[in-house]
Amino acid sequence: MLIWKSLLGLLVILGAVYFFANQRQELASSVGLIQSSSLFWVAIGIVVSLAYIAMQGLVYVYSFKSLQQKLSLGGATRLFLKRNFISVFLPVGGFTSLAFFKKEVNQEGIDDANANLSSVIYAVISLVSLFILCLFVFLFVGIAGLDVQIIGIMLVFSVLLLGFGWYCRSFYRGGGAYNFTVRHFPSVAGTWDELHKKGVDFWAVLQSLIWATVIELVGILHIYIAMLALGFETSLLACTVTYAVGTLVYCFSPLMKGVGLIEVSMVVILCKFGYSEEQAISISLLYRLFEFWGPLALGGISFFVNKNNIFVRILPSVFIFVMGLINIISVLTPAIHSRVTALKQFISYDALNLSNAAVLFFGILLVMCSGFLLKGLRMAWYVAVALCSLSIVANLSKGLDFEEAWFAFLVLLMLLYSSKHYFVQSNRRFSSLNLSLVLWLIGVVLLYGITGFYFLNAKHFNMDFTILNAVSSTLHGFVLLNGDVAEPQTTIGQYFLYSINFFSVISLSALFYWMVNPCQLAEEEVDGQIEIAQRLLERYGKSPVDYFKTYGDKDLFFNTERTGFIAYKKCYGFAMVLEGPVCEDTEDAMKELINAFERYCRKSSLKTAYYRVDGRHLGVFKQLGKKSFLIGEEAIVNVDNFSLEGKKRKSLRNAVNSIEKKGFVSNLYRAPLSNGLLQKLQVVSDHWLRDMKRSERVFSQGMFDVGKIKNSHVITLEDNEGRILAFLNIIPNYAPDEATYDLIRKLQDAPGGNMDVLIIRFLAYCKEEGYSFLNMGLAPFSGFDKKKGLVERLISFLYENNPYFRQPKGLKEFKEKFDPCWVEKFVVYSHDLDLISVPLVIDKAMKSNAGK
Repeated sequence: MLIWKSLLGLLVILGAVYFFANQRQELASSVGLIQSSSLFWVAIGIVVSLAYIAMQGLVYVYSFKSLQQKLSLGGATRLFLKRNFISVFLPVGGFTSLAFFKKEVNQEGIDDANANLSSVIYAVISLVSLFILCLFVFLFVGIAGLDVQIIGIMLVFSVLLLGFGWYCRSFYRGGGAYNFTVRHFPSVAGTWDELHKKGVDFWAVLQSLIWATVIELVGILHIYIAMLALGFETSLLACTVTYAVGTLVYCFSPLMKGVGLIEVSMVVILCKFGYSEEQAISISLLYRLFEFWGPLALGGISFFVNKNNIFVRILPSVFIFVMGLINIISVLTPAIHSRVTALKQFISYDALNLSNAAVLFFGILLVMCSGFLLKGLRMAWYVAVALCSLSIVANLSKGLDFEEAWFAFLVLLMLLYSSKHYFVQSNRRFSSLNLSLVLWLIGVVLLYGITGFYFLNAKHFNMDFTILNAVSSTLHGFVLLNGDVAEPQTTIGQYFLYSINFFSVISLSALFYWMVNPCQLAEEEVDGQIEIAQRLLERYGKSPVDYFKTYGDKDLFFNTERTGFIAYKKCYGFAMVLEGPVCEDTEDAMKELINAFERYCRKSSLKTAYYRVDGRHLGVFKQLGKKSFLIGEEAIVNVDNFSLEGKKRKSLRNAVNSIEKKGFVSNLYRAPLSNGLLQKLQVVSDHWLRDMKRSERVFSQGMFDVGKIKNSHVITLEDNEGRILAFLNIIPNYAPDEATYDLIRKLQDAPGGNMDVLIIRFLAYCKEEGYSFLNMGLAPFSGFDKKKGLVERLISFLYENNPYFRQPKGLKEFKEKFDPCWVEKFVVYSHDLDLISVPLVIDKAMKSNAGK
């Protein structure tokens, strides 16, 4: 359902783009009208926009107050701005955004349950206020003089609102809507029961509804102010109906809050009231600036209060991309004649043409740069800063384009503010160049050419391009066959064609370079590194996964003194480290080794992440500016306290007794194993992989390697004919007084409880050998109920859909039977944006055939 809604939203956006593309002459005229609008009324509109934001905060305040929760106006306003911003990027954003930014209210002593319920009340009140507006339009404004199509549109959306109202009423009374919702979303029942217990302050609900209704009136006022600012004849009826239709479209838009579709619907309605297309477009655009783009910009700025926020890293790249598009569109659309005339008094015609070419050139470079900026490249940041600075000068010198220059200045400030996030050094041999970036460059050039040809009018090429003409001309220009492209009639047209040729040479050269010179980072080899690492493990090892740090699938980084090392694997531009450093167990030693490794990775254009870090070491990483994310919990069983006696162990006793009665036995085989036994174990392992449809995984675990299995102890479950049905192999554990195992595999026809028996036999082995603890390994997602905040809620979805983590659904339940102590394990990373890639990196690192 979510995919279909997203596709529908994209189709709506494409339809809106098509509409405005066919109205580009009117759009250009509308932009001119907006630029000449009254600054006084524009200022009034901005003030009203600020009041609108504050009122949205008040709706939140009283929504929370209805559940006896106190939320400050400042906190409520920030909550609205952030949710309003992120809702643009979410399917059904107005509703789905309510799940985010609970930390904003947690800081004021409000728990998640109350935050959820209050947010639902906010959403319902917003819809009720819209319904009141529709009733106002029908009952008080009257429908006699309205166009039939307008009435039809409003009736359709009003029916939808009435349907939603019926659903809420039925849900509240415990009717069919309630039963349907609980059947598909069982968790709703608990939330609803909790709401009934708490009770609702209906006076606060009424106050919230009053402010929400005032907000609807403010929306009408915004359209009225837009008409006044543009100097058009005002009509309160037109404002009311246009706002109602536009808001209804927004309410039911599946994606990006109806961007494009709302503007189209408003233009259609305004034209029905006698406004020309140019006037209707300019009114709708100015209104949207007051009510949508202004609050959206403030929402984006609100994320920059915290420099470590994920949006501080993402937004500069997005705005650089937008800045590039603005530069390109600015050159391809007509300049304001009065400004150009004024400018010609100071600079020559040739200088104007040069400035236009520069803006076009900077625009395509900015779009290209945005992809590299997202990767955190320091050089991309320098280039972006330079291009923004040059764009300010070029936009002013090509036509006194103050708006474009001001936007470039704001983007420049944004880049300077977020400078510390761009630290990945570019290698002299372009080691950061990969196929995805090369294809990004080619795609940008082709999109630039198609868009440019399509929007350039007949003045520049003596023809009006269709989409097919634009695609054909772009492809010919891309391969430098300009003979089949329409002859440029102006300097801008000539510069545009040359720019396609220039950038095609760059992108095709990059593709050729990637093909003939696949990027490989230089390895820093250490003679006898495995032997050195093994000696360090014997001296400093303290973890059950230390055994896998010299397994052969990883690179090893040593400090200069060779007193410690870090085991890591390179995947997708990351150095994924297994746990942390192996060195002296002091903060200073660990910090020194981690810092040396971080410097090495920066020089090698590698980001870093640390997988399965123990919670007691998080303090060291936090001092180094790192962040952490709970990845699961490790189960450690106290061998001395474990017993099969008691009610809690009944299921285990039953499993053991059942297997013994059927004649199955468990055996311990000590290393080295015989070839015959290895063959039997190989059969079990192969069948397990085939039956479970899995492949071998490494990195933090082992695979069935005959050489390694031969030199490990093995516990088996066998039938009375000696056929092995299940086994586990014991591996060295560098944690003191602790034993552990690696592989635990079985045949499909192994009896139920087979793994229980293997673990019980292993516990007996631990007692015999004098071990105090048995480490049963990681249970992914265990403890995930403790995660909080926006990033954790977003990233947990990616982890839950990672094939590695998705496999052991009942793993924690299996380990819980042995009453273990749970130890938290974390992924440590540098930036929230990096965490989005980490699940893919871990999955790649764990593939046995993954290259280094």
